[in-house]
Amino acid sequence: MFTTFYHGTIKKIVTAFGTLFNNIYVVRTDGTDTKKIKVPLIYSPKEKFANRLNLDVDKTLVQTVLPRMGFSITNMSYDVDRKKNSINKRWTEEIKDNDHIFKYRYEDVPYNIDFELYAFSRNIDDGLQIIEQILPFFTPEFTITIKPNVLGNLIERVDVPIILNNITPSEVYDSKFSDETRVLTWDLQFTAKTFLYGPVRESGLIRDIEINMFDINDI
Repeated sequence: MFTTFYHGTIKKIVTAFGTLFNNIYVVRTDGTDTKKIKVPLIYSPKEKFANRLNLDVDKTLVQTVLPRMGFSITNMSYDVDRKKNSINKRWTEEIKDNDHIFKYRYEDVPYNIDFELYAFSRNIDDGLQIIEQILPFFTPEFTITIKPNVLGNLIERVDVPIILNNITPSEVYDSKFSDETRVLTWDLQFTAKTFLYGPVRESGLIRDIEINMFDINDI
């Protein structure tokens, strides 16, 4: 039943999701001096980065590393509402050793991948700038297009809606920190409605068939 195969589908979804948020900037104005800072984005659980901030008691270091964003997968679940007939097949044809080979796979398997996107900032204005560059594009979904390339067909495309489910602001604060080094966080919960694909099989061209004919009146 089980065979070795890998299409890199989940990796493509993770890469596409991260790409949506890798070009966000915050602008700080001090009198006539304006500074534009690109917000770094990493793939990491929020708790890992929050623990690092709690250990870095140096105010200068905390101010240097913020603002910062990160994201991670939090859950994967089967989506029964998008289920199609499992015996449906998708085909493609290629020439191999001067012979016609048909490659096929069975119907896509619908899965929902939940992402958590978090933004850490030292002050409220930085956080609001980050959030306002994200929210207008999700109403509440934003659709991206993925190239599955499962059957080797470069023109194959799949639209993947990414739904913004929830936004939660919070504050990471340690009593030994001053107000100047408090860390504000914004947690955004997303769901990517994607598909996973099974193994690809091959079938040759049917060249010969056998037909048994009989007269129904002789039965």
